[in-house]
Amino acid sequence: MRREETFFNSIQMIIRRSMALFLAVILFGAYVLADGNLMRAEAADKVLTLKACRSLAIQNSMDYENAEDKIESKYAEYESAVKAIKLKEASMRQFRWSPLLSFKFPTSPDMAEASEFQYKPVAIQYDIKIAEHTLQDKTYEITEKVNNLYVEIVVLQKTIAFNERRVEALEEGLARNQAKLKIGDAKQADIDSISKKLESIKTSIANNRRTLEADLKKLSTMLGLDVTTGYKFESPFVEATLSRDQLDALIKYTEDRDEGYYEACIAEATARAELTTNYNLVRNKYGGDANMISSYVNSALNGNAVNKKGFKKDYKAFLDKIDSYWKGKKRILFIKIPRLWFKGDMDGTRYMEDDPYVLYQNVLDYVAASNEKKTAQMNLDQSVEDAFNNYISVRNSYQQYIKDVDAAEETLTKNEMLNRIGELSFEEYDSSMDSYEELQNSMLDAMKLYTQTLYSFDRLTCGGVSAILAGTDADMGTAVVGESYIEKNTADGAYYSLRSIIQSQEFELAINIPDDFEVEITDYELWIDNIKIGDRTPKDKKLRHLGLTVDSVTEVKIRLYAGDEFIDDCIIDPSAETGPLTITTGYDIKKNEGDLLGKFTLELNSVTGLMELKITPDDDEVKKFKVLNEEGKPLGKDELIDVSKSLTYLSIIQQSMDTLRIELYDESGGLLYTGRFDDMNGLIRKLEEE
Repeated sequence: MRREETFFNSIQMIIRRSMALFLAVILFGAYVLADGNLMRAEAADKVLTLKACRSLAIQNSMDYENAEDKIESKYAEYESAVKAIKLKEASMRQFRWSPLLSFKFPTSPDMAEASEFQYKPVAIQYDIKIAEHTLQDKTYEITEKVNNLYVEIVVLQKTIAFNERRVEALEEGLARNQAKLKIGDAKQADIDSISKKLESIKTSIANNRRTLEADLKKLSTMLGLDVTTGYKFESPFVEATLSRDQLDALIKYTEDRDEGYYEACIAEATARAELTTNYNLVRNKYGGDANMISSYVNSALNGNAVNKKGFKKDYKAFLDKIDSYWKGKKRILFIKIPRLWFKGDMDGTRYMEDDPYVLYQNVLDYVAASNEKKTAQMNLDQSVEDAFNNYISVRNSYQQYIKDVDAAEETLTKNEMLNRIGELSFEEYDSSMDSYEELQNSMLDAMKLYTQTLYSFDRLTCGGVSAILAGTDADMGTAVVGESYIEKNTADGAYYSLRSIIQSQEFELAINIPDDFEVEITDYELWIDNIKIGDRTPKDKKLRHLGLTVDSVTEVKIRLYAGDEFIDDCIIDPSAETGPLTITTGYDIKKNEGDLLGKFTLELNSVTGLMELKITPDDDEVKKFKVLNEEGKPLGKDELIDVSKSLTYLSIIQQSMDTLRIELYDESGGLLYTGRFDDMNGLIRKLEEE
């Protein structure tokens, strides 16, 4: 009987093992099939990059489109205003009549009309600049929203995945401890604790899934593309090593691009333009009488304080003065006629009768705008510094969490071993596991906060942080072409970009040379009418200089070098923001060595405002020189200048180099040659005898 039971038990054990093996095979096959489908599904998913999201969001943004439309509207307003002003001016200068014999003779504009003719086009041009700057600022605004939403989505996905792994581990532990409970090797309290924690995590996962679904719908709306399914997201987390040494450069970079500060600068420039326009009209109309208020106007324009009470008193005296010529009576023979009868439509205060205190108000408006500009700059600088300090604090917190998680993981591994061998209770191990998991979640939150803080800091600095991450030097001088996240179409090959910085009355010049360009270019220089502006600049750097007036300029060129070797001069249009660099190679230069005496360079010192002429004679006997103008008078001091030194003179007396001649002397002061300047080639040639 015992044998039969033993045999029967053996048969049952074999059947159970066979069934277990069969189930294992089935489950393994299902797992492989599911895993294969998962792999195929993952392979089918497309990677949605953060860069692609930025571009799509900007292209799909109604705010961005409205900003573009506003630029077009301002350009149309400018064209309409200019045309209307021309027609109005022409109409006022013409004799007009109607069939009802209503005659109108040519008239002169009063101050309000004259001011409108001159100032209105300028004001609209400033409005255009603001509209264009607002468009650029929209890219920063939209980009920040996309960045933060993208980070939020990825963090939620990672949090859900982490909690799902926790659920798997807890379910395995729960099953194991429930089995142990049946044989008395586990406590019911431990099982209840695990069940409670499991339920809490599942609730958290459900909440996170709902939030993730809502965020994916938000992103889909922003992109104009359904990204709720079928897309994988790349890691948006970035590491940025920003040092305090870069803070000043970031502040300067932000000042050049911030929308609020830009509008304050435009408001100051607009107020200044209106003040100078109206002051010139008053000065031209009233002559010496305008001197009564000129000191207040000049004080305001120079950035000094204005005595408002004194100004108002003197302005009233000025108005009385310009009307005093028509007070009293004029005697003609025996008849006294009021002088007021001789007062014309444009005489005295009638010229500005629409608003006699317009110039007074212009001065106060400019002073207020100037102060608001200074305040805006101060607030902006402080905001950047505060944001930088906040970034440092958040970064330090994030780095500390990384260290804490590593330490907690090491402790958890040790406690797990101690728990398995019975030297550590479940409560103690569970406590260390809770601590580790909380630190993991806290580190993920810190990583999210750190990344979003960095992106917000980048928005505040108008892309300054991105410029650093892209490899920009600490001086922010590298020519990173296209600071916007929108990729613009540019001319093929080499090209230049010229940007006006109205905030500091400067400009920035950058060139772009493709890596596979047929000619090696290492450096460049800017020349205006054969005067070098600034220093020679590496091709990947920006040339920054005080703004120059180009109204009377005849030629602007970029001179290219490969090391010390001259490559070519490229003529550019200074009124264009960008344009191609037409680089010519393989020159066949015909030399006329017979009349060549040497070379020269002419540079403008932006600090002193002096022209510096430097010569390099071919003849070693030449030791001194003198430059004469058309009248034969020396340029600068009437003395010989050593060839190792430069001739310096005020830029305001600059003359065309073609009209000058140069005399070259030996060491003892004996005249060797008389030459002329070949302005186009920077050469000194022998002057032909007439």
